[in-house]
Amino acid sequence: MGRTSFVLSGAILKGMSSSAVLIGLVLAILAGGAAVVAVLLARSRESAARIDRLLAETSRAREASQSVDRRFEELRGSVEARVGGVEKRLDRGQQSIAEHLGKSGDLLAQVGERLGRLHEASQRIERLAGDVTRLEDLLKPPKLRGTLGEMFLEQALAQALPPGSYATQHPLGDGCVVDAVVFVQDRLVPVDSKFPLENYRRAQESGDDSEQRRARAQFGRDVRRHVDAIADKYIQPSRGTCDFALMYVPAEAVYAEIAADGEDGALADYAASRRVIPVSPRLLYAYLSTVALGLRGIALQENAREVHQNLAELSRLWEKVGGPLEKLGGHLANASRQFDETSRAFGRFTARLDSIAEKASSESEADGAPPAHPPLPPS
Repeated sequence: MGRTSFVLSGAILKGMSSSAVLIGLVLAILAGGAAVVAVLLARSRESAARIDRLLAETSRAREASQSVDRRFEELRGSVEARVGGVEKRLDRGQQSIAEHLGKSGDLLAQVGERLGRLHEASQRIERLAGDVTRLEDLLKPPKLRGTLGEMFLEQALAQALPPGSYATQHPLGDGCVVDAVVFVQDRLVPVDSKFPLENYRRAQESGDDSEQRRARAQFGRDVRRHVDAIADKYIQPSRGTCDFALMYVPAEAVYAEIAADGEDGALADYAASRRVIPVSPRLLYAYLSTVALGLRGIALQENAREVHQNLAELSRLWEKVGGPLEKLGGHLANASRQFDETSRAFGRFTARLDSIAEKASSESEADGAPPAHPPLPPS
């Protein structure tokens, strides 16, 4: 009986030992599963946090890209506005230059037209001189001679010069009145139309050689006295006149007599020594045309000076605009280069983000798979 109880006790102990082992194994398996579950939960939370961080970084990157786009649009709008302002200024400057050049062209056209008129008038004078071969006969009475001389002089001035550039019977002060003056800037060119012809007529009409010589000598003295009177009365620079005067000789034949060499030299040389210039009708037109061209040249010079000033002002404006425009071009180039670099960096960042997201997705899918149960050890 004692042996039987011992055997029974051993069997019971053996059965209890097997149950304890089985219970321990079960507990170990449960602990391992809990650990696996804990690890999976920790990895899942870490993956979720990583994905949240990636999404936040992606959102910030998108906001930064949108901010860069807005700034670039603002910069482009500012550049377009400034360039538009510069273009408007350049257009106004070009219009101003075109207007001044148009005025200069009109002035040159007027000069050409006046030269054409002067040529036609000269041709008419030549025909008139051919028809009137003895004009001195018409000028025998001194009063008629003076009246006709003034009339011819006024017509010559009106045909050769623009209105307002001359005046007849112009006072010089102290009761001195000159037959005509030509205005050249702030100076006056006196023109005398009275001329002594009595002794010249006598020399031409006389058939006696000695009488002709005496008349010619007296004519020379008359001309010298007339030259001296013109020089003393009309050449007064202190009163605004030029330092020379014109002596109008109303006939080409009389002018030829003055210009010819005589016993005491040419009368024209004596007149030149007194700053008095004798002019025939043809020479008067030549002198007046020269004065007219000078007046046109002065006006053209004024216009050219104004155009030059406008061009200089436009050049200064362009220099002021050119520097900022070059700087703006540099800034735009830098902004474009930085934008390209940012775009490339953003592309790399996006590719990296996609790679991380794909990796995180693959890891998440791998972590979410059910774990394989380890085999139970043999009992």
